[in-house]
Amino acid sequence: MTEQSNLPTRRVNISTQKMLGGIGYILVLLPIPVIWIFLNIAGYILVLISLYQLSNILTKPAIFQKALIGTILILAGIVIAFAFGLMALIPLLVSPKDEAGAILGLGLGVVFAIVVAYATLVVSFYFYKEAYKILAQATAHNLFKIGGLLLFIGAITTILFGLGLLLIIVGEIILAVAFFTAPNEVEVQGT
Repeated sequence: MTEQSNLPTRRVNISTQKMLGGIGYILVLLPIPVIWIFLNIAGYILVLISLYQLSNILTKPAIFQKALIGTILILAGIVIAFAFGLMALIPLLVSPKDEAGAILGLGLGVVFAIVVAYATLVVSFYFYKEAYKILAQATAHNLFKIGGLLLFIGAITTILFGLGLLLIIVGEIILAVAFFTAPNEVEVQGT
């Protein structure tokens, strides 16, 4: 580690990336019912673009890699959970006279879909937590670490009557604040 401290440092401007990330989280948090899903998608895309650019500027590729893994996992979890939810409806459509079997199949399909969605949410937010921890160290701005930790704890506790959803929202608010209040310039070691 003493070798790294001897490396030359340079100051880099991250003001554009801060704005992208902050605006992205504001879009995620806007509760407009009709277009909420589109705002959410646009917001997360802006956050990913911001994290990609920050990982390049700060020479910390793990920031974007971990965020991308988290995003891919959560998208895969949603698709798999949705597929199992739809497959659970098949017994109702194929043999509507066998109500007991259809209801059992529907119940098991829904339970499995919920378990898959929950597991992928927890694992994906773990990767987000790690990405924000690295970003917090690189920018010397601890709000990123706190926001990422709240996302992860929120994902774990969503099973407890939705309490975790509140923590996830608070984590996203803190991350929006973190992006807007991070320093405009940070020091980067290396060439």
